[in-house]
Amino acid sequence: MAKKEKLPAWSLKDLYSGPEDKKIASDLKKARSKVNLFEKRYKGDLKKLTSTLEKFKLALEEYEEIQLIAAKPVLFANLLFADSNLDPARGAFMQKMRSQYVEINSRTYFFELELVALPVAVRKRLLNAKTLANYHNYLDQLFKSADHRLTEAEERILSDKALTGWSAFTRLFDQESSAKYFDLKHAGKKKAVGLEKVLEGLHDPKRSIRKESARALSEGLEQESKRIAYVYNTLIQDKAITDKYRKFERPEDSRHLANQIDRKTVDVMVQEVQAGYKLVRDFYKLKKNILGVRQLYDYDRYAPISKINKKIPWPKARSMVISSFSHLSLEFAELADQFFENGWIDAAERRGKRGGAFCSFTTPDHHPYVFINYSGNLRDVFTLAHELGHAVHACLMRRQTPLNFDVPLTLAETASTFGEMLLFDQMKKEIKSKEDLLALTMGRIESTFATVFRQVGMFLFERDMHDARKHGELSVEQINKLWRNRQVEMFGNSVELGAGYDYWWSYIPHFIHTPFYVYAYAFGELLSLSLFKKWQQESGFAENYMRFLEHGNSKSPMQALKELRVKPASKEFWRGGVETISDMVKEAKTLARQV
Repeated sequence: MAKKEKLPAWSLKDLYSGPEDKKIASDLKKARSKVNLFEKRYKGDLKKLTSTLEKFKLALEEYEEIQLIAAKPVLFANLLFADSNLDPARGAFMQKMRSQYVEINSRTYFFELELVALPVAVRKRLLNAKTLANYHNYLDQLFKSADHRLTEAEERILSDKALTGWSAFTRLFDQESSAKYFDLKHAGKKKAVGLEKVLEGLHDPKRSIRKESARALSEGLEQESKRIAYVYNTLIQDKAITDKYRKFERPEDSRHLANQIDRKTVDVMVQEVQAGYKLVRDFYKLKKNILGVRQLYDYDRYAPISKINKKIPWPKARSMVISSFSHLSLEFAELADQFFENGWIDAAERRGKRGGAFCSFTTPDHHPYVFINYSGNLRDVFTLAHELGHAVHACLMRRQTPLNFDVPLTLAETASTFGEMLLFDQMKKEIKSKEDLLALTMGRIESTFATVFRQVGMFLFERDMHDARKHGELSVEQINKLWRNRQVEMFGNSVELGAGYDYWWSYIPHFIHTPFYVYAYAFGELLSLSLFKKWQQESGFAENYMRFLEHGNSKSPMQALKELRVKPASKEFWRGGVETISDMVKEAKTLARQV
């Protein structure tokens, strides 16, 4: 890839022209006007309203419209802030939009609160009404949350306080992460680089560069560790207080409810993944032998083993991903390609830009956006496939109404990880060199490990953290110990973890932004492995899969997966996914003997 390759930077003007766009004030005014009418028409009168199903359906549609209009300004502000975390004006604008969104949205709280307070007989009638078929899952999930709802006044207080509570602390974390630079030493010179660059160094072919990148990362994180530990401690305690009032037994239970999954199913998945930790140890012993080193250190885990890691120009990355998507469905590929055609992707690296990658679904009446920091390695191409999988999923769900747009996290990673599998499958067929095929397979296994085993290890670390925090604020040393214990449990003695590795929990944003998100990655990856097998074995699967993605939140995960003949509540299902990973490791061993 040429050093100065021009990469796309999105334009958000099709949403709003900028923070001063008059349409923002107009939309907020429109949302307030509609919420005024909504309160006057329905507040205190829902029990009577539900006796007429057609009128109740109209109320649901009005509720959706308010959510749709009010969300756009704050979504725009969030995207602007991701584009440049270091611009104070953007931070102030985001905070202003969040405040206005909370103010408008809080005035609709009565609607759901009055619904969950309806008599059981009325709830059943609503769930069985054909007129409300499109809203059955929304209503079902809403009624299941009844025991965890507070009064309207209490809900408003929690919402308002979030602006100076967890929301403010997550913003602080993002700003500090974007501003943080790590001192890399090379050829006797120091160079300050951002988080993305120092993490990239862990994948360098030269061991000396990997080792130096690990040192720079560890020392940089150690410098910030007390501040991040304080942020994390505060957010855990904040969640514990909310959970107490909402009557959640376990800290992860609110995430399970939001994910529309039960604790037992998640625990079964976690247990089966833990039982597969021996694969992690087996694989890294294999990699140690391939690399020809006496000891594999934490900075060796992602060492490339072939020149397949050469830079890939952006146009080539586009063609690789779109071509692989077309093997599933031309529609799948065309929906992804429009993001390149229309400038809906931001791929350029720049100072102040948030790290990582994501897909913002926005709203069903507007297209999604893809955000990535593209440096041209093969991992970035897989990340592009991952985020475009999300994007296609969002495009298909745009056929749903607002309350059914988006999916719980249990299904959120399905299309993204499936996109990665499509790319991997195509590359396997095109590669002729056994050495390059081994490198590709090893890289895919490492990515799968990171999505399954590592994420489950992080989920268990989070659980340990929330349990330990009940007894008081945790020091950096205590957090480090909890992190190391779960990492050693996974790696065993196959990887030597340096002392600096103990701080690596502190750059992971999911712990801060969305507690217990991480198990959804393992759920999605193992589910995708199962669905990918079905695609390879069953004719007509692609059509069923596209329909599955289109459902959005109109069906619960269990209902939607039942249509694809998948049973995620069983041990056998998760064990089958782990066995698929085992087969990949066996394939790598065979290739290693042939090279």
